Amino acid sequence: MFSFRRTAEKGFEVYEVYNEKGITAKFIPERGGLLTEYFMGDIPLFYLDSSTLFDNTKNVRGGNPVLFPICGPLENDRYVLEGREYQMKQHGLARTVPWQAEEPECFRDSARINLYLESNKATKSMYPFDFRLEFSYFITEGTIIIEQKYFNCSDQEMPFYAGFHPYFYAPGGKAVNLHIPARRCFDIKSGKTKVFRGIPDFDAVPETNLVFGSLQGNEACFDRSDGFRVTVRYDDSFSYIVLWVLRDREFVCLEPWMGDNYDMNRGRAVRVKPGCEYRAVVSYSISQIF
Repeated sequence: MFSFRRTAEKGFEVYEVYNEKGITAKFIPERGGLLTEYFMGDIPLFYLDSSTLFDNTKNVRGGNPVLFPICGPLENDRYVLEGREYQMKQHGLARTVPWQAEEPECFRDSARINLYLESNKATKSMYPFDFRLEFSYFITEGTIIIEQKYFNCSDQEMPFYAGFHPYFYAPGGKAVNLHIPARRCFDIKSGKTKVFRGIPDFDAVPETNLVFGSLQGNEACFDRSDGFRVTVRYDDSFSYIVLWVLRDREFVCLEPWMGDNYDMNRGRAVRVKPGCEYRAVVSYSISQIF
């Protein structure tokens, strides 16, 4: 049976769901509605740099940051809508502003927690729309399912392309196997398109940053050196997978994105009509393979 407790850590309210089998998931709504941790016993799914989590001046490096209304950067951190220029930093605003959380529902084999974000004066200075995001996280043994609803509460069409930036824990050699359903990728660091030939040499460069489009499936995964497989599944709303790795950090980011870098500058986005909503689903799984 799953249970819920609300605690405080270094001034932040923490929502935790857990069961007697050692499944634990923690959320800090104030830090961008962030899912910070998921453990299966003593096995972590996510990497987390706590020094960034509890410092409001820093972007959190770890857990599962939400990207909205953009993924990646804009040209000079700016974009134009209806003849007016707006400024917004990389990956948008959702990961930097407080969310609200409802008390979780706990069942025998699962738990559900709903988090939501509503537009306000601060968000509208960067993104001039009235919106509401509702994310439902379903926690089970070995799996997290994230059902998303993006509501356009404005009287005009709302463009966006959302995503996630999961920092998956990856000890040792990062990955012993990697599957991304694409034949080519764009290397952000070199500015070149490459044929995808499996696991990159993560030790060869300080940073690996690859964008995979023209996806030929709805699942990407990698095998950790400790014998666990991490799988990302996503519906057809997500057109890209981004692989981001730093050589000196124990994480692999397999990020499902709805759009590409600079798409807002190019006029490419999901467009939701006034009074309508857009739905999407992503899930993460961890399983032992050897």
